[in-house]
Amino acid sequence: MISIDTLRNEKANCMLCGSDIIHSCETSIAKCHYCGVEEETYIMCKNGHYVCNTCHCRDALKVIENICLNTELQNPIVLAEKIMEHPGVHMHGPEHHSLVPAVLVTTFRNYSGKKKEADILEAIKRGSNVPGGFCGIYGACGAGIGVGIAVCILTEATPYTPVERSHANWATSEALRCIADAGGARCCKKATRVSLEEGVAYLSNIFGLNWYEELNMTVKCNYTKHNKECDLNCGYREI
Repeated sequence: MISIDTLRNEKANCMLCGSDIIHSCETSIAKCHYCGVEEETYIMCKNGHYVCNTCHCRDALKVIENICLNTELQNPIVLAEKIMEHPGVHMHGPEHHSLVPAVLVTTFRNYSGKKKEADILEAIKRGSNVPGGFCGIYGACGAGIGVGIAVCILTEATPYTPVERSHANWATSEALRCIADAGGARCCKKATRVSLEEGVAYLSNIFGLNWYEELNMTVKCNYTKHNKECDLNCGYREI
């Protein structure tokens, strides 16, 4: 039987051959191994393999959906760690862009006693529109954007609602600032944790809740050995 650690290590690299993933500053045309779609990409295996965003995170999104729809957890860090330990969720990948807003919306609704399945599904859908590599290509980490998505959903923001729109942008900017301050190369686990903590703090503030103060969001990472770019100064790293 293949261990979960082995699966995680394989999913940190190419899904087909396990080789390193190459990130370029310029696009090239590639064909997805699974669905056959041809599109521009900045990301490809060193052996030329390519998997599109949809195929890369399809299974993981179903994992996020199933767990979020059925949990009563109110702590987003606990819920996120439970989801990320599932072998269907990669070490890195665009599924984390859906994970952050889905977890924030789920735990907020559980805490407030007003669970709304449609909001969870909407959070996953919106997050899935943020492609992989967004942090180093467009300058905005998808996990941080996920905080803004959650705030948009929970405040019912639209481009025409001044206060709610501002809150969504402030929340996103605060999450992105904290991700940038955390430093290091890409790490979807670290970005997820930072974003969730900032998201809880922001939502607690605008809704006048004690949610943030009541939670223990301390966590130590057990993904270090699966991340070749792991930041030695990461605050989540086990010493």
